[in-house]
Amino acid sequence: MNLLNMRTLSLHAIIAMALLASCTHAPINVKLIDSDASQLMVVDEDEVNESRTLLLSDIAEDFRIVRFDNRDEALFDAGGMPTFSENYIAAGRTPVKLFTRDGKYICDVGGVGNGPGEYYISAYDVLIDEPADRIYVAGFGKAVNSYDLRGNFKGVVKLPRPLNKGKLFNNNDSTLSAIQLCFRDHDDNLFVAATFPASTGENDTVRYAFAPQLSTNFIDEEGYAVGFNNEIFSFRCSDRPTFHTTFNDTLYCYNAEANRLDAIFTLNMDKERKGDGYFVYKELPNHILVYIVRGNNPGTILIDKSEMKAWRIDKTVNDSFFNLKLGFNMHDGHVFGIYEPLELHDRLQKAIDRGEIADRYREDVDKLMATLNENDNNIMITARLRQ
Repeated sequence: MNLLNMRTLSLHAIIAMALLASCTHAPINVKLIDSDASQLMVVDEDEVNESRTLLLSDIAEDFRIVRFDNRDEALFDAGGMPTFSENYIAAGRTPVKLFTRDGKYICDVGGVGNGPGEYYISAYDVLIDEPADRIYVAGFGKAVNSYDLRGNFKGVVKLPRPLNKGKLFNNNDSTLSAIQLCFRDHDDNLFVAATFPASTGENDTVRYAFAPQLSTNFIDEEGYAVGFNNEIFSFRCSDRPTFHTTFNDTLYCYNAEANRLDAIFTLNMDKERKGDGYFVYKELPNHILVYIVRGNNPGTILIDKSEMKAWRIDKTVNDSFFNLKLGFNMHDGHVFGIYEPLELHDRLQKAIDRGEIADRYREDVDKLMATLNENDNNIMITARLRQ
């Protein structure tokens, strides 16, 4: 059953109606379509004619530099998304490492393998439920492992079906939700989202949600296994579980209480302008960021959800960090960048060489660069998203 709340009209038909409708209270480059249960926001890419610079302070506050513990057992690969909670940061994927918010190493959380407390290949997503003293780790396959905040394995939150590149959400009611890559040619994988108990060993109350437009084939027409070439994007940066895939141009929200998938945002872009590009959507508390990747007209669009206005971003500037032109990664309500010490040193040196660092910052930049040692652990530049 298609659980989208737009049951009588296709998404494309509704978008077409919106493009013909007049909007008396909002700028023409952002439109809203009401349905029985939610709103779909539509932006026409070719109507976004104004540009602006995106400052870190526009969207985030409480900037800090985190120097992770230098002990050998604390070292981790900078790849992958870190996980944030009020007092903790989890970083690394093989295995997951738990730190305090100021970078002090606490413990490893599980490990790679097939034994108790281990996850297959690597940790694909990590969720910290600090009030419940739990860390949940989703690897590849059915198991979602549960640990306490000292890294002790507490059991497996079992799903009866495989979880492919699963992303986890805390419903704050003793249940978790997951969204995943759905393969329509795998009978045991016909679900886009699921809600299940956070306690271990229970699987009789799992609820699944499915929508055909959010599924793809694992095997292509030539017999090649290409399903995992697709990605599912979800960043946990707003108060609702939003996500989208590389093969679908619409941002969706999973309503766990109603067990429903709602379309909430789409960028309408001419096929020739889009070319072979694709979109990455990030919903923030007050904004939506659209990254147009590759294609004939790549770039970034910022939508203000309260002003109902969209701009092209000409550059992003970290005005809390020497006004450097740095892009922002985002996860769990934070913007961040994780750098190996020599990588950060190299970035700063290149900014100096290009004349991008003002004289008033040079002394502080030189002092920071002098502290960046090759054998040290990673350094994080981070701030909280404004609520």
